[in-house]
Amino acid sequence: MNMTLFSATGCVRCRMAAVFMDERGMSYEKEDALGQGKDVFKQFYREHRSAVTRGPDGIAFPILFTGDTVVQGLGPVLAFLQAGAALEPFVTLDHSPHGWISGLDLSARPLPDGSDLLAVLRFLKQKRLNIQMEACGRNPHILTSVITEGLCDKVVFTLHGPASRYEDLTGLPLDEADLSASLSLLTSVKDYTILLPVRPVSTSQGPGVSITPEEAGQAARLVETATGSKKHPFFIQPAAPREEGLEPLTAPRLFKYRTLCRRFMVMADIWKPA
Repeated sequence: MNMTLFSATGCVRCRMAAVFMDERGMSYEKEDALGQGKDVFKQFYREHRSAVTRGPDGIAFPILFTGDTVVQGLGPVLAFLQAGAALEPFVTLDHSPHGWISGLDLSARPLPDGSDLLAVLRFLKQKRLNIQMEACGRNPHILTSVITEGLCDKVVFTLHGPASRYEDLTGLPLDEADLSASLSLLTSVKDYTILLPVRPVSTSQGPGVSITPEEAGQAARLVETATGSKKHPFFIQPAAPREEGLEPLTAPRLFKYRTLCRRFMVMADIWKPA
């Protein structure tokens, strides 16, 4: 496989990607997209513009090109080099501030063997990056390894509802034992947040919500049972509708959710993004 690594002058993450490849004896061409490799990158960009994402600060580097595959961002590049396309659901392009990396979803789908994902996380931590992980309850065995090895600095845990609703809400079933096990591990992370999303949806009876206040209360009760504590950073998150014609949920519509959740999570509140 002929690989080209496009970097940018002064890009720390690009140097990390190059080190990852060098340590594994991978053969590749390195082009500085803003320097001597500017013309090469311009041609590449003209031919593959649709595969390159622009963030708030412009094009994110590094970019890996294999001749037929474009991979952008440090996390996705490392994941591709480690395991090909196998880790695509778990590692996505992020736009984190300096010193942090995110776009890492531990629960994207069932993953019996997490060795490749853990290898990527170990490398990132060796490079002294702060790692933010996303999780929703799947793969508690991998979360255990992540926490035991100190491979994450923050976890954003999306609690979609009681385990019985996961298949309806996420498309994949989740055993309650796995959900409870994952929740029980959160207090071992120095920084974590639990988000319970509530989304406007269309039903046969008209506009509705993804979960009821009572189901939200059941989910909050599970957190208390799994962790043995009523005190966690727990937020009801008004999620954007996925269908046209539905109004976003306002805070007053979530008051009952907060009331029922506070029976089990005394710090429960409505999420207000910064």
